[in-house]
Amino acid sequence: MKTILFFLAFLALVPASHAADLKAKIRALAAAPGVKNASWGLSVKDLSGRTVAQLNPELNLTPASILKVLVAAAALEKFGPGRTFATRLYRDGAVVNGFLNGNLYIKGSGDPSLGSQLIKDARPLEEVFKEWAGAVKAAGINVVNGSVVGDDSAFESVQPGSWAWEDIGNYYAAQPSALTSNDGLYKLYLKPAAAVGGEAAVLRTEPFVEGLKFENYLKTGPAGSGDNGYIYAFPGQTLAVLRGSIPQGAPEFAIKGALPDPALFAAQSFGAYLTRAGVNANKKPLKGTPAQGAKLELIAETVSRPLKDAVRVTNKRSFNLYAELLLRHLGGGKPEAGLGAVKDFLAANGVDVSELKLADACGLSWRNMTKAETFTDLLAAVYKKKYFPDFYDSLVYPGDPEATGHVRSLGKGTPLEKGLRLKSGSLNGVRSYTGYLKTKKGKTLIFTSILNNYSMNGGAADKMHEELLLELYNTY
Repeated sequence: MKTILFFLAFLALVPASHAADLKAKIRALAAAPGVKNASWGLSVKDLSGRTVAQLNPELNLTPASILKVLVAAAALEKFGPGRTFATRLYRDGAVVNGFLNGNLYIKGSGDPSLGSQLIKDARPLEEVFKEWAGAVKAAGINVVNGSVVGDDSAFESVQPGSWAWEDIGNYYAAQPSALTSNDGLYKLYLKPAAAVGGEAAVLRTEPFVEGLKFENYLKTGPAGSGDNGYIYAFPGQTLAVLRGSIPQGAPEFAIKGALPDPALFAAQSFGAYLTRAGVNANKKPLKGTPAQGAKLELIAETVSRPLKDAVRVTNKRSFNLYAELLLRHLGGGKPEAGLGAVKDFLAANGVDVSELKLADACGLSWRNMTKAETFTDLLAAVYKKKYFPDFYDSLVYPGDPEATGHVRSLGKGTPLEKGLRLKSGSLNGVRSYTGYLKTKKGKTLIFTSILNNYSMNGGAADKMHEELLLELYNTY
């Protein structure tokens, strides 16, 4: 028989009757169908760190995407909200009579905003390429007797081995390359069949990805059935397998895939732009690094948007790629070192990391193991930091137009609209929430809830947490 241990502590400021109501609410939620056989960790504290309510706050659980707040806070602390990163274009040979006797190198340093369609005020990739092409011509180069080369050697770009095969190939499991552009993704446009069950035809990709081909098993589902299409492909693989379904009805429907080789894509895309601009390269674009001892000359430099802009997208849109890029920045390009840096950051801010297990930065891995109190304690520490306003603004509020998914509607049309900021997470059977709540009486609470192995639908899990937050709002 499964036993759920409760330990609820209430401040003297909360009337006994209200404390009893809150305790009863939590007990009722824990015993409800869909939750009673699940594992639930809950931690609610005030800004001083005193416990308002808790349920198994030290239970080891899979946190899903709320893990991103740990990495985002660590990056803001180490680099500051205004930190930028540069992508540089070099040549490695002499220019003689308009001919470059060498290669052009695009060297990335982990800028998430290069050609991003998600980061506010990020420059479109075509605009960046136009500037680079102008700089190439200004250097006297009309022909490249070599290649355009994408250099992503600043980072270890490999995805974690614990990510599911079903995820690899889709945009949310994109490679965290030091030469990331276009948010690491492409859109695959498909034409649904006229009849349910018919094959969905491949139309095109945007942007164009040279050499990418598809083995297509995608079917057409009923109208309104949503995006159930999956792209299966290993990193570097240009033959992708399509499975699942897309809904009937629209003339065309797009799903999003991960660029198979981000650095090569950057080289190919810029090489194609150069050709259109009248500068030809005699060899095919490729991925690589300059020869050892090669003398490089800088041609152009593009500086990223400030770090806080990437953090904003990381938390509001729960964008996995940006979290993984931030992790590599924390680790000097190495993901394992980044995970160590996150743990060190937590420990330095008074968070117990004795049983913390981290496998990635974004929460996609099932091997991550945290407790609810980890997040509550970290958010209490962050509240006192100089960068807190940028961190707070990156969290989602009810009805937030910048957010995506189910969390946008949580608390909308309720008193929670006045003072709720949170980050949510979800995997199959996992729902998690962490953030700040300003109550009816003007008090600020910090909360974390991690629910694993529940059997109700996701909407019901959101409703359950909305009820709990409303109880906290009205009680404290």
